[in-house]
Amino acid sequence: MRIFYDSSKLIIGPAPHVGVLDLPGSLKRPPVRLLFPARPPSEGRRVHRAGYFIDNRVAYILLGFMHIALARSTTKVGLKDLNAIIISSSSDSLKKTFRFVIRPIVWFFSIFFPARFFRIPHTTLLKIKGRTSVDYAHPSTFSEEKKQELIVFSHGLTGSGDEHSILGAALAKQGYIVAIVHHRDGSSSRVPMPDGTCKYYEHLPNGDDYDPKHRLEQVHRRTKEFLFTCDWLLGDECCDDDEAVRPVIEQIRKGIDREQIHAAGFSYGAATASLASALQPRKFKSAIFLDGWFHIDFSSRGIEFDFPPESFGNAWPRYPPVANAEELNEKSRESSAPNGLDIPSIFINSSQFESYSKLYRATKRLGSQVDGSEMHVIQDTGHQSFCDLPFWLPKKLGSKAFQLGSADAYKTYETTLCLIQNFLARQ
Repeated sequence: MRIFYDSSKLIIGPAPHVGVLDLPGSLKRPPVRLLFPARPPSEGRRVHRAGYFIDNRVAYILLGFMHIALARSTTKVGLKDLNAIIISSSSDSLKKTFRFVIRPIVWFFSIFFPARFFRIPHTTLLKIKGRTSVDYAHPSTFSEEKKQELIVFSHGLTGSGDEHSILGAALAKQGYIVAIVHHRDGSSSRVPMPDGTCKYYEHLPNGDDYDPKHRLEQVHRRTKEFLFTCDWLLGDECCDDDEAVRPVIEQIRKGIDREQIHAAGFSYGAATASLASALQPRKFKSAIFLDGWFHIDFSSRGIEFDFPPESFGNAWPRYPPVANAEELNEKSRESSAPNGLDIPSIFINSSQFESYSKLYRATKRLGSQVDGSEMHVIQDTGHQSFCDLPFWLPKKLGSKAFQLGSADAYKTYETTLCLIQNFLARQ
């Protein structure tokens, strides 16, 4: 019996091969992992298969997760972000501990982390060499006659673009071009920035210090990145891409069917995709929501609303307890999307999120707005069942570590892909 889940049987479809291009962020665009139908490499040519992790940065992922755990405890003493500890000159001992103890331990452990050596089946990673050439000669679509549909995908809170590579590859093997956005708004566990630094997840104060304005503004920043990535891929927005990459991007761009663009996301990413769809409904043909975060509940403070409000056709909530209520109320008048979400959508949920009654009622309310929407719950699943995380660790360990529920993680992924593919085929 295999210790790890095998992803090869999930990545099946008519495309001969899957090309993968990892693009670092620029001043205008967030980092993006592009997966697309491609011709297989020529015989005798050395193939670099894409890894589960962009640039094989396992240590970065682990540091991001550790940062989340450590920073959570700092919020109790009023620190929103561990960056304040690591960077602050007044915290030299903690800074040195992180740099010279924690970081080396994590890097050493990452060398032996099994998933570091895993590769995504049927893929070729396009490796940029210098600034003038790109390895792998044929990153074009597998059919010159038929253009491909584009799926733009947004990751969840504390997540990253690395967590959905298997899903992206499986959809690319089916003939879709998939762009996975790695957000740099403070919602990712760790994201590289254009200046060479990195940004860690920013914890928010809870209890009496909670301010709903932060998430309302943050989801708009995420949506701006989401829409910019989409427009950039279509050629409607310019970007300071590396010269070596531009010919490849142009080749991929020519294969996109502009009438078949789909917004997709997981958890907070689903909220992001729903807002993008509500604000620019003519841009997207349909939407795919995996365990969406569609309700904020701080009822202990008198704060509770469907999220994002625009997706439900609502203005921003008005809460007098908020210190800057007047500013928030003014923004609420500017942020409404009268129709809300109104494109065909599929909602695929875990039984864990179904058990949160207020959240699931909000999800059903959002689905009821749209003619032709589909609502599914995969039983005995946890929230992380829709990420690649179960494939990173041995089966039993991953199930416990990520609270996946009693359902088999492989079958959950298989069911999710089947639901998505059947839904898209009907659009």
